[in-house]
Amino acid sequence: MNIKAFISEHRDLSIVLAVYSGLAFILLIFFHYNLMGDEISYISIAHHYSTGNWNEAINAYWSPLYSWLIAPFLLGVFDPFQSAIIPRALSLIIGFLAIIGLNQLAKTFKLEGMVRIAILVSSIPFVLFFAIRYSTPDLLVSCILVFYFAVIFNSRYPDDVSNGFWSGFLGALGYLAKSFVFPFFLVHFILSNLICYFEGKKRKKILKNLFLGLVIFFIISGLWMGMISLKQGEVTIGTAKDYNHALVGPTYPEHPIYSSGLIEPSNKDAVSIWEDPAEIQLEEWNPLESSEYFVLQMEIVKNNVLRTIAFLERFSPLAMVIIILSIYFMVKSESRRVKFDLVKILMTMLIYMGGYVLIFVEPRYLWPISFLLLINGFYLVNYLYERGSLNLSIRNIFLILVMVSFMITPIMEIGAFVGSGDQLLSVGVTLKNEYNLQGNIASNDQWADTMSLSYYLGSRYFGVTKNSNQTSLEQELELNNIDYYFVWGGGDELTFNHYQEITGNKINNLRIYSQLQKGKSC
Repeated sequence: MNIKAFISEHRDLSIVLAVYSGLAFILLIFFHYNLMGDEISYISIAHHYSTGNWNEAINAYWSPLYSWLIAPFLLGVFDPFQSAIIPRALSLIIGFLAIIGLNQLAKTFKLEGMVRIAILVSSIPFVLFFAIRYSTPDLLVSCILVFYFAVIFNSRYPDDVSNGFWSGFLGALGYLAKSFVFPFFLVHFILSNLICYFEGKKRKKILKNLFLGLVIFFIISGLWMGMISLKQGEVTIGTAKDYNHALVGPTYPEHPIYSSGLIEPSNKDAVSIWEDPAEIQLEEWNPLESSEYFVLQMEIVKNNVLRTIAFLERFSPLAMVIIILSIYFMVKSESRRVKFDLVKILMTMLIYMGGYVLIFVEPRYLWPISFLLLINGFYLVNYLYERGSLNLSIRNIFLILVMVSFMITPIMEIGAFVGSGDQLLSVGVTLKNEYNLQGNIASNDQWADTMSLSYYLGSRYFGVTKNSNQTSLEQELELNNIDYYFVWGGGDELTFNHYQEITGNKINNLRIYSQLQKGKSC
């Protein structure tokens, strides 16, 4: 189908995509250099792929798909400043595809006309916010899962064996984007097929789809599992789960990178240890080891449930109302179709959120749920209208209410984050152009900011120093062959035997101490 035919057939979707694209181009200017630790790690790993450094590129902590998509743009001369735009531009493209997937998901639930238009318009601000706030694979995971939901929830799912293939393929892509999707897909895909099976429709075809989907999923995901398992020396789907579970345990009141002293980057080309955090040896724990650990795990779950509710209400202040009404109509509705639709949506939310509440929850982890929550809200309005509980005027009022509830928070947060990262970029440019600063870097504070500067400077960041005593501090710096020590904040100037301050207080809130031989060349 050519572009003109597509636009003619999908006019509403085309208009929404055009508006999204225009806003994306504008916002890219303001969020160009807003880089954080995760984004830097994905760029660094992508650079390994682009240079053929396969041993360092294969990473069991960070899933590969996002870096694979970045890597082709890094072929040739690598410039940290120019490369910073690639993950954000990529995320905006992924957001474009996510809106197309959302349109398909709306059709899957038979949401048409003004209801589907309202869904698409509502999605613009929060998809834009997801794309520009964090250049991480979370939006990529959301995009993939939205297409997967559109396949698995379709009433015609049993009719074609290709639906089993596409489910397994999309599930595997999701795993390659984020290892969390591996257990989620297995549980969700099997349960979804069981629901279809007990609906009593074409059971043999459903079993064929289930079998084919699992085969495709294991073939594709197994290739990556095999590579990282060989590197780790044990069978694994990824190291992130065990690492993060250890972090929330009884041993670590804060992340070890802030309190363990200087840590050498994970390889000679890495910006910092954050390229493979799992190399930090953490003390593991098991909730079943003791009653104290079990109580701690229950406390973690309780706190994460409360955090999840709060995050859902950031997506929409009506989130809990939508969920409670969905549970009510799932039980009370006389429509078999509505019951099964709501079961599928609520089951998906429960499985997805349940995996994260066991360890740790952040808003971006729940982005796939925000798409389902959006569909869920408009589904309820449409259902109440179709059964005669709302007239057309009241329905339209409710459509506007749900739209506004999903749009207000991302619009406000986009405004709050406009231009973030500009000051850090300015410091990076100054240090590169005026001081030609490059080498091993450590700091007294501001782990994330110093890591970003180290990335811009093509340097290696060893983290935050542990020693406050000036003599032992200098020994720590020399032991790790630190070329530049960044001191954030005010206070008196430090006096070292083998380091000297080189900026002369020209950079606000930052002093930089260089090894004497380095200082002479600056």
